[in-house]
Amino acid sequence: MSTYYDDNFGYYNIESEEDVEFYHQVQRESQLTTCRQCDRKVMLRRGYNLCNSCADAMERGYCY
Repeated sequence: MSTYYDDNFGYYNIESEEDVEFYHQVQRESQLTTCRQCDRKVMLRRGYNLCNSCADAMERGYCY
């Protein structure tokens, strides 16, 4: 099992070859974007405008 980080989904464990392929697909679909909360340049899929760190913070009740 390997741990990967992605600006779209954060940290996650990859246990199968199918999951590895999904990770690579997400990387191919991602483009450099500015997160609308923290203004960091991150690699996000089209249609996403928050990095995983900001989305997690919002889910925990932290507001910018």
